Amino acid sequence: MDVQDYDYYEARAKDVKLENITSSQQNADILERLRDNDPYFTSIFISDESDYDENGFVVREGDNLGWLGYFVGRSKQLEGLYIDNFPDNLNIDAFLRGLGYNRSIESLTIYTDLGRSFKSLVPFLRNNSSLRDLTLIGFNIELQCARNIASLLGQQSSLKCLSFEEADLRDEGLLKIAATLSTQPQIQELNFYANNIGRNGSVALGNVLEELRNPNLATLDLGYNDIDDEGLHALVAGLINCRNLTSFCLSDNELITEAGLKSLSALFQSDHCRLECLDLDGLNMDNDGVAVLSTGLASLPTLKKLDLSSNRIGDQGLQALVGLVNCCNIEDLSFARNVLAVSVSGLRSLGEIVQRATRLKSLNLRSNAINDEGLQALADGMTTRCSLTKLDFAYNHSITAVGLRSLAPFFRSDNCCLVELGLWGINFVDDGAAALADGLMGNESLTKLYFTLFSSYGLAMTARGWAAFSKLLCDTASVNNTYLSNHTLVAIGECSMDGTPPDILEYLTFNKMQSCDAAICKILDSHPDIDIKPLFHWNLKCLPLVVRWLEKAKPYLGYVNESTGTFQCRQLSALYKFVRGMPLLTVDGYRGKEMKEIESKSKKRKFDLTL
Repeated sequence: MDVQDYDYYEARAKDVKLENITSSQQNADILERLRDNDPYFTSIFISDESDYDENGFVVREGDNLGWLGYFVGRSKQLEGLYIDNFPDNLNIDAFLRGLGYNRSIESLTIYTDLGRSFKSLVPFLRNNSSLRDLTLIGFNIELQCARNIASLLGQQSSLKCLSFEEADLRDEGLLKIAATLSTQPQIQELNFYANNIGRNGSVALGNVLEELRNPNLATLDLGYNDIDDEGLHALVAGLINCRNLTSFCLSDNELITEAGLKSLSALFQSDHCRLECLDLDGLNMDNDGVAVLSTGLASLPTLKKLDLSSNRIGDQGLQALVGLVNCCNIEDLSFARNVLAVSVSGLRSLGEIVQRATRLKSLNLRSNAINDEGLQALADGMTTRCSLTKLDFAYNHSITAVGLRSLAPFFRSDNCCLVELGLWGINFVDDGAAALADGLMGNESLTKLYFTLFSSYGLAMTARGWAAFSKLLCDTASVNNTYLSNHTLVAIGECSMDGTPPDILEYLTFNKMQSCDAAICKILDSHPDIDIKPLFHWNLKCLPLVVRWLEKAKPYLGYVNESTGTFQCRQLSALYKFVRGMPLLTVDGYRGKEMKEIESKSKKRKFDLTL
């Protein structure tokens, strides 16, 4: 259908039958919600595939894109628009022309090459002062397309976030985009991940950033872009001018060597550097590179998150970082997929880092070939002093039950505040489960314990391993043991909890309540006939406490599927056991009460006679 004027749709909007201009009931429902300005309809996904939820408008033959554009354009509630794809035989411009009237959309994400139709976005970008986030992702942006986009950006002044993810801009495309960025000092986030911008693109971006007056750039992602030392040097010259920069990603730029890291270290030592997050994953960095980097990082007290995964950092590199932690406030540290763990001395250095980094909350040590001896060395350091709340040992296949048992002193120490422990891909099976369960006895901080149920060797934890966790969560040997069981863990096994036995799931559900409430539910569930004998030692002094506890337990009957009648029998049974177990005390107590009442009445009569 040819593109119609806005007045055409405006004149017919009240009378048009939505089912006549859409290909499905869901699409008709979406137009209705747009027309009625449904306050709960704030985002729409447009695609030619039916992989989206109720907010997805699936474009097929029979959908009038002019009407879709009109209703999107007049919407006052819509905040997010996601364009995946259009069938080739439908008129995209008809939709984009209507979109130009929208003033509410704050985030626009485009997953497809609109070709020449990019020019039809000009009215939308020029007139919509609400737009904050523009993302183009997953398609190749050729040079002419980059020119069109650069022209579009010249029409916009409200953008805060601009992303080109996996768009293959290359250096020629980035040159066009960079020229426009010189007029966009308000942008706070730039994402050029996986665009092959190389040295020339890096130099162009560095020059633009260097020339900007009072840039607001806070986040820059240049991961996987073939940046080399010369390109990084030019970038640093521009980044020194970005006084608001707090997050910088250079991951997977393997061409950067020690020379480039010296430039980066200079950035950290500049007077106005305020970096908080630094991602250097996959730079192929060795010990010498870490030493160079540490010199600059020691001057950066603002740094909170550091990712050094997928490098070649060994013992010497770790030792260089030990001094660093005395000068910074790192909270999140990642050493995943390094070679550091082949040496016990390296892990001792890491243990020293954990001790000294008093603000460190998260430590990622995935896939480092850590063995039992290395884990023991690290655990010794953590036991002394540790602020970690999240620890990840996943895919260190050499760890066995012996190594896991060495964590027990850490779990039981007063310093332990660990909340989440990741052990995916470790083949510890039943013996490891028993070691973990035993070590966690008395621990009141850990809430999530994740591991793989089926190992890569075809082994799986059996009922014996699960029994150890069952006893940890609810030891049914006595009421007191149940009370002293673990009431903190809420997740054990896979994240989805698939494969976790029903009794474990029930105990974990109880643990999601407050600790005292969990204990009550477990006692009600596991002790239908409470043993009173241990309380006889205190004669009848505990009877009021038992009665009070049973009254407190009443509101939890629904959690253990117990009827009121059954619970009343439980109450009577407890009272009967006291009477049967201590009959003389009960009778003496009753007679004593009677004698006191008689004596009180006698004294009252004597007092009355004296009057």
